[in-house]
Amino acid sequence: MLIVAGWASAALVAGCAPPAERVTMHTDAMQTEANGAVVSMAAVPATAPVASPTPLPTTSVGADRRTAAPPRVAAPAVVSEGATRVSVPTTTTRYVVPVADPARAGWNPTHASYRATDIFVAGGCGGTAVSPVDGVVVHVRTIDSWDRQVDDPATRGGRSVAIRGFDGVRYYLAHFATIDTEIVLGGRVAAGTPLGTVGESGRASACHIHFGISPPCPDEEWSVRRGVIWPYPYLDAWQRGDQLSPAPEIAAWVSANPDACSIATE
Repeated sequence: MLIVAGWASAALVAGCAPPAERVTMHTDAMQTEANGAVVSMAAVPATAPVASPTPLPTTSVGADRRTAAPPRVAAPAVVSEGATRVSVPTTTTRYVVPVADPARAGWNPTHASYRATDIFVAGGCGGTAVSPVDGVVVHVRTIDSWDRQVDDPATRGGRSVAIRGFDGVRYYLAHFATIDTEIVLGGRVAAGTPLGTVGESGRASACHIHFGISPPCPDEEWSVRRGVIWPYPYLDAWQRGDQLSPAPEIAAWVSANPDACSIATE
């Protein structure tokens, strides 16, 4: 059953409950689980090579794949407070609702206990989830290792992907049934690139895609990655075709929460 979205205005929501955060926007830090199921990088350079031989798609969801040039990045604006320095690049980064058929998708403006959004699609399981942004893959978990008896928060997302957009923001999607084999660590994706199929892996009671927006942390963690600002104003805007960027709100969140990444990693 399609969950009808609570359509809200695109006004940004300020403030956030998670702990403070310090973020390093440019690092080559990488972690890989022993079983190879999880690979992640906090923030790879925007010039990272395409990891898959398959050409990137255009902005049209479902269009034939073909090479798409990365957006040009202008001189960044800088938000600084104390020792925290956050770059907010002015880019031509593109945004789309992260499902192949956004007209038949729905979401609610709230989420249990922290700021994120669950996206539901008509038909439930098996729909295609796509990249919401032009960027670089910085986390891939291809195996669902969540155990109900243990309920480790780090594995609740099941199969998951995170992308660092060329706008400097991290976009996290979770609960995939399957992840496309072409989605690999360090690979470049365009907005609309298929990532996998909608599912209910991890701690989920129905097929959907969990969507979280956050700054990238330098090390593997889960409490920041899962989401720190409300995504629904941006989803509402992208569904209308408006290219509203969450980068300014993320920069403000980082300035207000300079130690969150280190706390989350600990």
